[in-house]
Amino acid sequence: MKIIAYIALGGAVGALLRYGVGLVIKPENTIAFPIHTFLINVVGCFCIGIAASILQNTQTNELIQYFVIIGLLGGFTTFSSFSLESFYLLKNGKSLVAASYVLLSNSIGIIGAFIGYHVHQFLVKI
Repeated sequence: MKIIAYIALGGAVGALLRYGVGLVIKPENTIAFPIHTFLINVVGCFCIGIAASILQNTQTNELIQYFVIIGLLGGFTTFSSFSLESFYLLKNGKSLVAASYVLLSNSIGIIGAFIGYHVHQFLVKI
């Protein structure tokens, strides 16, 4: 039951952070390129790379890993929103925008996780 509480708390914090980013960016047109979701996913991927690096190299409590990786970052990133927005772009005849959104989100997201991981590895050695 403790694990569920940590995941739920992290998820709530992550969801509120995602909502806050959406308020700051204020997407004007949901049919245009969904920059808010794109940025959230890229930042989330970068942060999960850092978190994975930190958590694998320390003796942290397993509950912290549940809180950060599954809860906080799982609640912050918006892959389900990303999927729905991609579908809507296709539905509205924006195939090129949909393709670029999917390609950029995935490739830059993976690069973000890679960079985040290695940035932390580098900083630890300083």
